[in-house]
Amino acid sequence: MKKFIALLTASMLFASMTVSASESVTARAVVASAPSYTEDGFNNSSDQQAAEDRGMSAGEYYNNVVVSTPGVTNAMPVGQGGKILVNGVPTNLTAILSKVAKATADAANAQAAALGGTLLNVVKVDFPGANYNVATINFYVKGLADGAKVAAKQLVAGVWTDVEVVEARADHVVLNLKNAGPVAFVALP
Repeated sequence: MKKFIALLTASMLFASMTVSASESVTARAVVASAPSYTEDGFNNSSDQQAAEDRGMSAGEYYNNVVVSTPGVTNAMPVGQGGKILVNGVPTNLTAILSKVAKATADAANAQAAALGGTLLNVVKVDFPGANYNVATINFYVKGLADGAKVAAKQLVAGVWTDVEVVEARADHVVLNLKNAGPVAFVALP
């Protein structure tokens, strides 16, 4: 019996010993090959690719907002700020916002200067699958002061055209758009 207890005690001590192992090369390879989209804040690689196609970060992509634009100094974030009216009828439609190329931003800056104003931001606006004559969109323009005078221009077929500003109020600009494409928001004096 004493031998049995001694063997049992020895086996328990042996079994309870901590075993240390160094990290394997395979484990390091698995960690190193973790998808980069997660590091950039994306849920999956297809979202990351869609955001890259629109020139957006993860935060901009998931919130459908353009925070900064190359070539626009002190750009105000622009997002969709409410329901869209299509031909005067409320819809569940969402405008898809994207960043524009620096050349488009430079042209928008020139349009703002010609109006004697300052470019707040310029964003590309798309309405996938929408059939409309006029889309009334409430844009959220973070930081816009109540009572600010705002003009809007849209690049259509290579020409900057005037856009009807329905309303400008604190943090919002409501526009009547007749086309998809880049829209410049200009603060007037």
